[in-house]
Amino acid sequence: MLNKRNLYRFPWSLNDNPIAWLEVTDICNIHCEGCYRQRLTDHKPLDEVKAEILFFKKWRNPDNVSIAGGEPLLHPQIDEIVTFISNNGLKPILLTNGVALTPERLRELKKAGLAGFTIHIDSYQNRPHWPGKTEAELNELRQYYTDMIAAEGGLHLTFNSTVYPSTLPEVPEVVRWGQANMGRVDGLVFITFRTVAADWGYAARDQSDREVDALQLSYISEHFEEKLPSSIDIYQVIKDNFPQYEAAAYLGGTARHTSFKWLLGGMIGSKKAMYGSIGKKAMEIGQIGHHLFKGTYMAYMLGNKISPLSFLLSPWDKTVRQTARHWLTDIIRRPGRLLNSLRIQSITIIQGPDFLPDGQVDMCENCPDMTLYEGKLVNSCRLDEYRLFGGLLSAVRQPQETVEDNKTTAAVAPVVMSVD
Repeated sequence: MLNKRNLYRFPWSLNDNPIAWLEVTDICNIHCEGCYRQRLTDHKPLDEVKAEILFFKKWRNPDNVSIAGGEPLLHPQIDEIVTFISNNGLKPILLTNGVALTPERLRELKKAGLAGFTIHIDSYQNRPHWPGKTEAELNELRQYYTDMIAAEGGLHLTFNSTVYPSTLPEVPEVVRWGQANMGRVDGLVFITFRTVAADWGYAARDQSDREVDALQLSYISEHFEEKLPSSIDIYQVIKDNFPQYEAAAYLGGTARHTSFKWLLGGMIGSKKAMYGSIGKKAMEIGQIGHHLFKGTYMAYMLGNKISPLSFLLSPWDKTVRQTARHWLTDIIRRPGRLLNSLRIQSITIIQGPDFLPDGQVDMCENCPDMTLYEGKLVNSCRLDEYRLFGGLLSAVRQPQETVEDNKTTAAVAPVVMSVD
């Protein structure tokens, strides 16, 4: 069972955070169920994008810039954006669905200074040529992009996917595939699906206390009955199938002390075997060390090779100690494996905002994915509330008779529940 005392709490803050979330467009070439962004404007002008990057550098102190959207590969000046980020001493990481990615575009982006990709693939995307596929079947597509990016070389690669109630049991298949690509896939990210249904008995109000129709938002459901998966659910299904996996660090929530909004672990292994994970102290040393020597906290590690000297942390980190013991036992039994490079592969679990019975929304503390809107940092997963309604919505419980009416008509929508 997860215990916060055994995990490192990330020290990230509003003004000292490893991630700058840059939204360059809200145009996309597919539509994913639960997506928190819809087309309201267009591609962001290059001058505006550059100004946002400089704002992030001044006020956010990021290690990397996550270039998001929409689909950022559709932006006509994406290469210039990547170069500007790189020239400012930041790591450009492109968040993409990969549909528009070709070996030629990959080569051009790397030349422009791209540090890596986070590619979103899951079975609830309206992805061309892949309808009705399971997560296990989609590993073929993940492999396609892995092979393409590995052939180019020198780029970080993470895959993320939204986890729905029906796909929770399939998470181990993705982890198993990731382990088979140890050394080429740097990380896996699992994001819990979140929604609020219009018949849950809450009315949405804007900042002027006017009732609004939140069904305009793309991440509101008219009706939803299934139990939403939590970060703990995902952690447990991974742990049950891969006992050597362990989380090392977390971010809590803004409204519940029991929340695990971000869970991050790093599994250590080689192409031949998985040995274990890093622990609380190793994660703390990594974060504090990066801040001490580089001036920023770290979100994306460029390069996944690690030295057996890392096991010198064993006296202070019991999880590393267990990993070192498994590695040493394997080497004694199979000495040839000493020639296999040790690698680290991160597994991150993100639980989106949770709508609570009293109308509050439990957000991620010190949110890593804050973006810029009208001169201030806002949660990217709730940006459309600002764009449509001028600010965050609040929830007010409706009288019972109104609730019963809404179950049929969905006339009044609830407060937003976004998806990270």
